[in-house]
Amino acid sequence: MSEALEAQVRHAMTALSAPVAPGARSVTSDLTIDETLLLHGMGYEPTDLVTGVSVTSIPYGTFLVQYGQGAPSELPAATSAVLEGFRAASERVRAQCAQSGGVGIVGVDVDVDIAPTSVTVALTGTGVRPIAQASTRPGRPFVTDLSVRDFALLLRAGWEPLDLVAGASFVAAPLQRLKQALAQTMQNVELTMLTQALQDARELAMDRMQTAALGAAAHGVVDVKIIDGPLGHARHTLTFICWGTAVHLVADRHQRIEPVLVLPIDDNTGFEASALR
Repeated sequence: MSEALEAQVRHAMTALSAPVAPGARSVTSDLTIDETLLLHGMGYEPTDLVTGVSVTSIPYGTFLVQYGQGAPSELPAATSAVLEGFRAASERVRAQCAQSGGVGIVGVDVDVDIAPTSVTVALTGTGVRPIAQASTRPGRPFVTDLSVRDFALLLRAGWEPLDLVAGASFVAAPLQRLKQALAQTMQNVELTMLTQALQDARELAMDRMQTAALGAAAHGVVDVKIIDGPLGHARHTLTFICWGTAVHLVADRHQRIEPVLVLPIDDNTGFEASALR
């Protein structure tokens, strides 16, 4: 063993045997090594892995729809349950971030589960803060589902994330009577009630997400994710749930980022000499 390596081992053993300062703790993160190094290169460090969960009940019978010829109608109980779930989960993950000393949460993973009588919303991400600095950001921590790479690009362009905003809508289409259903089984015909229900759900959900962004004084919403289509346990109910990161411009103007050509040198793909003929 060389003298330099031996000295490093002794230093490591000394660090492990040193008493831990009161209140000190290790950092837990779901970031990859590349993301952690990129985060440090931006002047930030992870504080802790934070989570927020909310399970909100839906009244029994909400998804039961009568037969008839009426127009599609929204189900307010199911819609409000999803919106309340996002709100409560966001506040809880934000509180954990503030408790860990973070100024924001990046890489938030969003999981939404809709059951016949409940909605579960779970958020998981990594709290971050400026390295060796007290929080200089006023107000509450930001929440974003952007990756560390996208977060870095956003900051370099003069923007910053504000909040994770969401919109939702459940719209039920009237059930067809047996005679109508049989008449459509032998021909191609648009199911106008289902089409209109999905369109209505989309418009309502998008409007709610945009209204939430305006309430956060954002200039826009980026990286929007969408869950749409009929419910598995209520095929006549069309769902549209969307969420994204509200952002606003903090620089005087948008900063143009010039692309940089990167040539990898670890490509293991080979070639046959005969291909050069």
